[in-house]
Amino acid sequence: MQLTLTLSGSGMQLLLLVSSLLLWENVASKPTAIVSTDDLYHRLVEQSHNTFIMAADVYREFDINFAKRSWMKDRILPLCHTASIHTPENLEEVHEMKTEDFLNSIINVSVSWKEPLKHLVSAVTALPGASVSMGKKAVDMKDKNLIILEGLQTLYNRTQAKVEENFENFDYPAWSGLKDLQSSDEDTHLFAIYNLCRCFKRDIHKIDTYLKVLRCRVVFKNECGVSTF
Repeated sequence: MQLTLTLSGSGMQLLLLVSSLLLWENVASKPTAIVSTDDLYHRLVEQSHNTFIMAADVYREFDINFAKRSWMKDRILPLCHTASIHTPENLEEVHEMKTEDFLNSIINVSVSWKEPLKHLVSAVTALPGASVSMGKKAVDMKDKNLIILEGLQTLYNRTQAKVEENFENFDYPAWSGLKDLQSSDEDTHLFAIYNLCRCFKRDIHKIDTYLKVLRCRVVFKNECGVSTF
């Protein structure tokens, strides 16, 4: 016996919607290794931009609710632990740097945050008075940084004529702020959180900017009017 299925107009629309959602989920879940270079740049720019927005929100909430203005007078803000990583600082340096070297620099910045972000999540989620939203955004920042790092590694490997490298082999600076972050002295502890929030906001903004510059170069062949320096 042959079975037939008839759908009303609304039923057919629902079926098409579900099919479209399943198709999009399948595309979005593809490993970065099988995503085209153009699509990967688009995906990474979106991820880095969203991560910067979250980092700015976390920094703003901490600054409003926990930062002490006396820090600005009594303490010198330390250099971020990624300060030694060479990255282009003006348009001339941007144009002179090869895509491979550009990606290498960004990877060094991103991988340098793997360990600090783990501890930042622990510190923020355990901070008395911190909102649930602030803790969730800290977790999302950590997770998205790993996603961005994976994508950057894939792009970097596509510029190489050799076997894929693991990003752990990149020469990135160590973070030495754990002792202060775990300090029993409240001021020291809060100041360490403040600096992590401040530095990650700065660095993810840098990564977002550089990815947009590289996308302009690689995907749009420098015809996108990017002016970020």
